[in-house]
Parts: sequence; C-alpha cells; structure tokens
Amino acid sequence: MSHSCCVKARPANGRSLRGLTLLELVVVLGILAMLSTVAVRSLEPIADQARFEATQRVLNDLRVAIRGEAARRFATGPVVIQGFTADTGQLPSDADDLLTRPVSLIDHTIQNFDSDRDTVNDVTLSSGWQGPYLQLGAGQSQIVDGWGREPLLSVNGGGLDLLSTGSDGDSIGNESGYLANVVVPIIARDFRGDVVCRLFEIDALSGLRIDPSPTGTEQLGVLFYGVNAAGGTSGAVEEQLLIVPASGSFDVRRSSTLHGTVAMRAILWNDTDSDDALDGGETIVMKSYVHYWLVHPAVDNRVEMELR
Repeated sequence: MSHSCCVKARPANGRSLRGLTLLELVVVLGILAMLSTVAVRSLEPIADQARFEATQRVLNDLRVAIRGEAARRFATGPVVIQGFTADTGQLPSDADDLLTRPVSLIDHTIQNFDSDRDTVNDVTLSSGWQGPYLQLGAGQSQIVDGWGREPLLSVNGGGLDLLSTGSDGDSIGNESGYLANVVVPIIARDFRGDVVCRLFEIDALSGLRIDPSPTGTEQLGVLFYGVNAAGGTSGAVEEQLLIVPASGSFDVRRSSTLHGTVAMRAILWNDTDSDDALDGGETIVMKSYVHYWLVHPAVDNRVEMELR
C-alpha cells in the first residue's frame, strides 16, 4: 500500500525559500518613497528654471507684438513698422487685446484724405487693428507665462510694464529667486519720436529756397496725418493742423509722435477769420508735395518741406 504526503520544495542548495515580512516590506517602501522625494526635489530647480525662461520668452514676444519690431522692408512693399501700437495708436489694456479686436478699435482699413481741398483725395494711409499679433501654441486659447498664468499689463507713465508674478503667483513681501516678479518694460521712447518740419518757399525766379513770407491774413501750417493724430482713440487716421510761426525758424515740432508711417503737407493759406484753422472757403495760396514719412522712435525725424 502506497502513502502520499506533502513535501516542501527546496532549492538545489538545500535552503528553504522565505518571502518578505510585512515590516521588511514597509521599510523598503519607505526607502523608495524617500528616494523619490529626493529625486523630485532635486529636479525642481531645473523645472523652475525652464518655467522662468519660458516666462521671459512670452514677455519678450508680448513686447514685440505691442511695440513692433524695427522698421523692415517687405518684398512687395515699402519699409514699415508693424505692431499693436503702430496700428491702433495706443497701448493694449490687457493681453487679450492682442488676440481679439477690442470693440473700441476699427478693423484695419485704407483711409483717404483731400489735403489741398481740391475735391481729389491725395493722401492715402492705412490703420486699425490687424491681429492676432501673437500665434498661440496648439491647444492654447490664451497667452500664459511659464507658470500657466496670464501676464499682467500695468501702465507705467507713458509706457507699459509686462508682468509675471513668479512661481508663487503674487507680489507679496520681499520676494527673490523664482518667487520674484518678472518684468519687461515698454517705455514711451520705444514707440514715440519727435517730428520736426522745416518750411521753405521756392523763389519763382531763381528756383532757390528762401524763407516763407506770409502777408496780411496769410498763415503757415502743416497738415499732419497719422493714427489718432487729432486725439481720437479708435485707431483711425486723423488730420491735424500744425501752426507754423510766421517768422523765426519757420519750423514746427510735433513731440511724442507715434512711430510708423505718417503723411504731411505744408500749406500757406488765407486765414480770413484769423482763427488758425483751415475753414471751408479759405484759399490755399501755396502748398508742398505730400510727404510720406516713416517716424522712428527716440529720435528727431526732420522733414524739409518746400512751398510752391
């Protein structure tokens, strides 16, 4: 009669196999957790640096979109300055203005003017919002910094501060490192310059330049055409009359002029009511050609104009 029994398997070396006890398993898991924490913390500075650099790129891209790049020439057109300020004559109120046209601004359009009042348009300029001024990445619907927050736009004098509130998302206390705010400024000199117009008269006999010589109620002026030139806020091109003194240097300075393309025409007209305005029915006695000028920021843009 045969008997059967249960026999424990033994390894070849004759020793028995034994699993981990609960205590040993807890110790192993604890060690793994500690190592994982150390590894994650050691990678945090690298991740924060990447977020910081991404934030700098976003703020710099915002700056270019708002103030435009340096003047550039396109293959099929003239030298131009582009950007939100050059197109609309103002600074954006928030980052979304660069993606969606604010209701207060016109769409980009061509506009015409009759500068010498002969019923024929002789000035043509374009202006208005022509965004979006930034291209978002795939799946993005808003502009965000490296920490996933929308940058703030803060008015600073005549300019704008582009602001990220750092890794903690606030500006509280004496912050440093990645907690500190990241700021990229746009100052007025980044997008505004002065225009100085000097008027001459062309002598009918010699063809040489001489100083103008208005008489009686005649008045000297420059008709200036630029975005929001007369104080508007819609981004449209507007006409502004600049009065030129009837003696002295025969020039006029238009300070803090928005960069971009403008148009100008010097005139000598009979200001019959002496109100320093070119009213309907008043006669233009002499005029210059229409000057188109690319206003560069932070410099004096000098234009010489000849009355004929």
